[in-house]
Amino acid sequence: MIKPYYQDEWTTLYLGDCREILPQLGPCETIITDPTWPDADVPIVGQDNPYQLFAEMCEGIPAGTNRLIVQLACDSDPRFLAGIPKRWPFLRVCWLDYARPSYKGRLLYTGDVAYAYGIPPAYITGRQVMSGMCRSTKSDKLFERHTHASWKGKCFTGRDDEDQNGINNNPHPCPRRLQHVKWLVHQFSDKQVIDPFNGSGTTAVASKYLNRKYIGVEIVEKYLELTVKRLAQSVMDFTKVS
Repeated sequence: MIKPYYQDEWTTLYLGDCREILPQLGPCETIITDPTWPDADVPIVGQDNPYQLFAEMCEGIPAGTNRLIVQLACDSDPRFLAGIPKRWPFLRVCWLDYARPSYKGRLLYTGDVAYAYGIPPAYITGRQVMSGMCRSTKSDKLFERHTHASWKGKCFTGRDDEDQNGINNNPHPCPRRLQHVKWLVHQFSDKQVIDPFNGSGTTAVASKYLNRKYIGVEIVEKYLELTVKRLAQSVMDFTKVS
């Protein structure tokens, strides 16, 4: 029996490898995740072989899980998704735009992309159709980058947000926008969300805001510590998400 790293009324966090922990969880409603991306250019666990990591994670998802939502960068190779088992039919692509784009070398970075697979979510008031676009109008202050000079070509040099001593002060190298993740949670989940790549805990915070039970799995302990701190600072939100 796996023991939670952290647990409260809404959230359960596990420290460990998602490929080992997921099969022990039993069927779940919705997986919304931001895995280690193909051609990831930031230092993060799994970047040596993200294709294998993602495929093995998918194989460990318990039978009976309703849907899988995968968020990737706009410059991520979609062939990465070949690791998704055919038991989940493809639903749609979702565009997660930035109101203020940035640059990665010559590439205008306009946002992320989410791919949805599985059974459509419940037909409810305010969600009669499965929308396909969310625009983020602001970055999250905790993860704001202060320079774009660290991108050379399309390669990350490791200098972004480093202080004069060469120490990177960003608490996570590749966080997702909370506005985007809240929208995904609203659009594709009903009561429960699982994220096998918990990271900095953005999906956990979004799920708490929208009153979803959440399970997160993360292999790096300091990111679970960050998640717990963010959850302590968040409050329940009973307003509708547009």
